[in-house]
Amino acid sequence: MSLVVKFAVYGAISQGDNPNSVVARDVTKRLQSLIDENGGLVKCDNESFGDPVHVGKHFGAVVTRDGADFFFACNEGQTINFNHGGGHRES
Repeated sequence: MSLVVKFAVYGAISQGDNPNSVVARDVTKRLQSLIDENGGLVKCDNESFGDPVHVGKHFGAVVTRDGADFFFACNEGQTINFNHGGGHRES
């Protein structure tokens, strides 16, 4: 099974002086490395992606699986298996 990360981001909306500012990181390359190292099973947390802001964070990604794009999202601390189910397939 071929898994190619097209885009991935990890972060949160800041709770500082400007509550609408987004503090997030592009983690596309890091996610590809984790998928390759762990057979597609990745825990989305600060250990995997660093801590861009000290509040609850979210994760989102577009991953191509066997030629089709799938969209994934979760809260900090959740685990995604990019090989099976999950994700919303682009129509």
